[in-house]
Amino acid sequence: MEQFKLEVLANFERTFVATRVGIETTLQELEAHKEKYASSYHRLVSLQAWRSELLSDLLSSDSEEFFREAHNDALMSHALARQGAWRVALMSLRSLIENTLFGLYYCDHPVELKQWIDGEHRLGFSETASYLLRHPKLKNLDSSITGLEALKSEYATLSKAVHGSAKAFRMSRDGVVSGLNLNSPTDLGAWSTREKSTVTALNLLLMCFFAEHLRGAALPNLRKSISLAVPATKHAAIKAALHITLRH
Repeated sequence: MEQFKLEVLANFERTFVATRVGIETTLQELEAHKEKYASSYHRLVSLQAWRSELLSDLLSSDSEEFFREAHNDALMSHALARQGAWRVALMSLRSLIENTLFGLYYCDHPVELKQWIDGEHRLGFSETASYLLRHPKLKNLDSSITGLEALKSEYATLSKAVHGSAKAFRMSRDGVVSGLNLNSPTDLGAWSTREKSTVTALNLLLMCFFAEHLRGAALPNLRKSISLAVPATKHAAIKAALHITLRH
């Protein structure tokens, strides 16, 4: 038994070093694609701005906690993608969607929020998305403005990464997880596409919910930050539907 323990320890030491080397090597290799990470960082500024400029003052601390977690999910996805950990980077995007939608639901439901804190209330994604589709602030708006249909599509795609139901996300027979610390321009492009679509759609959804706080000259820094995440091609439609002016 002692000999077996020594063998296990030796394997651990090799793995411990290999993990560090793998991450450092991938970080260096992905330097060539710095512009994609810079674009991601610009988009993520919007999530920080939502919290610091509006939500932290507007919501209860318990409700705002969901948006703090969502922001952490987005930063985690960015950091994991930076080191080529593609599957878990996509999993973090899925959690970003969940926490944002759950936060919006519990903003409207203080009793259920208290039950959730006590471990007595649980939400599912489909249930929450259906609730939001019927919400008075969203039900009369086009889906291109609310972002909900895009989020439902992204959630379905990202769920494949979480459950390993797509071939690209499965573990190999020898136990190696595909996409772990891997310099892959293809995977980087796929992650970047998913992240851009997700963050854009979440900004659209949040604007629909909190439009009255963004009209006119209100919260210019937040509107500037949103403009980094929402394509300029949507700005006119947003102005017409929500009366929010974004910056080009």
